[in-house]
Amino acid sequence: MALKDTTDHTAHPWPRCEFAMTIFSEGECQRPGEVQLNGSLLCVPHAELLRLEAREDTLLGTVFEMDKWLDNPNNRADQLHWQRVLGQRDEVLEQLRFNRTLVEVHRERDQTSQ
Repeated sequence: MALKDTTDHTAHPWPRCEFAMTIFSEGECQRPGEVQLNGSLLCVPHAELLRLEAREDTLLGTVFEMDKWLDNPNNRADQLHWQRVLGQRDEVLEQLRFNRTLVEVHRERDQTSQ
């Protein structure tokens, strides 16, 4: 009786990153999936990229809400409070710029590693 070779040469030791299945993907990722995020198994760099993009959306929403508040003439009565909100808005914009830089670095790194 001959033994049958049951080794599957196409199987990966662990599941691959599912980044190609997300709306942000530009191609399949060959790295192993290590992080569960929003129902997808992702490699650490792609999980970090999606986290940064979600943070960017949150920061943009915060700036938008602050702009609406600052543009309302009724809120100018308390000048001190208005100035504080303006300063906080500037801080959020700085965080947004820094976050954008991190996103660009992650994308560049991802492009060179594939």
